[in-house]
Amino acid sequence: MKKNLFVLFLFIGVINVFAQTELDDSNAESKLLVNNDRLIVLDFYATWCGPCKMMDPIIKELEEKYGDRVDFYKIDIDKNKVDDALGITAVPTYFFIKNSSNLEHLEGAMSKEKMENLIKKHMDGEVEEVVVTSTDDYVEPSRYNVWEKHDDSDEFGQDVLDSIWYSWEKLNTLSWHAYLEHNNVKDLLKAIKAIERSIELDANSFNTDTHAALLYKTGNYTKALKVAKKAIDYAKEEGENYEHTTELIEKIIDEM
Repeated sequence: MKKNLFVLFLFIGVINVFAQTELDDSNAESKLLVNNDRLIVLDFYATWCGPCKMMDPIIKELEEKYGDRVDFYKIDIDKNKVDDALGITAVPTYFFIKNSSNLEHLEGAMSKEKMENLIKKHMDGEVEEVVVTSTDDYVEPSRYNVWEKHDDSDEFGQDVLDSIWYSWEKLNTLSWHAYLEHNNVKDLLKAIKAIERSIELDANSFNTDTHAALLYKTGNYTKALKVAKKAIDYAKEEGENYEHTTELIEKIIDEM
């Protein structure tokens, strides 16, 4: 059943501002509660979320393809309250909105094929089953809450690492969080241990980029540069966007 979003946004107290892809509490209502027959794909994400990073190139590609008929927006759950009003409990979460109504929402990363089928389904207003013929690139949503133990003495303890030791994605999520939120060298070194385990399980552009970022933050610039270049090689093989890694390389070179 379609659920009108207006009541939910009464909790936010928003104002109208200029259009942008990245929304916040100040402009969410003016951009989402519109009646123009255009589909809106709303992406709730977090900077520490591994699956969110995986979805970025997929969303970018679909935006290039359907941007003339679909509005793509994203909201950082750590910087806004919109997610609280809408009851968001996992990232990424995607809302499909048209004419101020939520047509559907789903949690977790997904294949490009599934996301494109959902866009076509709601863009054309057709009610049909979304068929996914291949799930090889499907990624389960990360259920690891990095904020639950943030700044606790055992945040990077062995018990924590043991609990996620066989998930490259969760190890990457914890390590990326360390890069963004921690400056203590001991914590960063433990995060490096975690990301090296993540790479051992499944080496890819995402965790290799995280490894390079942590090496950069701990001052190991020569190794960071080497690992960052490897992350770009993986990204090219995987067809992923490597803009962030390129920016990281520029920072590394500035320090060398």
